Amino acid sequence: MISNLTKFVNAVVYDHSIATGLKTCTTDQEIVDFAQSQGFVFSRSQWNDFVSKDLALLSSKDLDIVLNTASDHWSWAFRRIKPWRNMLMPGA
Repeated sequence: MISNLTKFVNAVVYDHSIATGLKTCTTDQEIVDFAQSQGFVFSRSQWNDFVSKDLALLSSKDLDIVLNTASDHWSWAFRRIKPWRNMLMPGA
């Protein structure tokens, strides 16, 4: 069974209107709240675990880029996990 979290991650990738809404998120809690507003209910701890596992796979260089992106930059939320980072054009 696919979890609501996984469904949300995929919805951001495949639904432009959901992806656009993600641009305004500046905290992990805002991402969770946004997901819930779109009908994808999961907990903050589930999100934190998902992000932590993803970030653990990054090289130190890529991790540095992700962690040093200002949270008020439109791309911040997209840098949280690999499926969304893959959506960013080079140089974003």
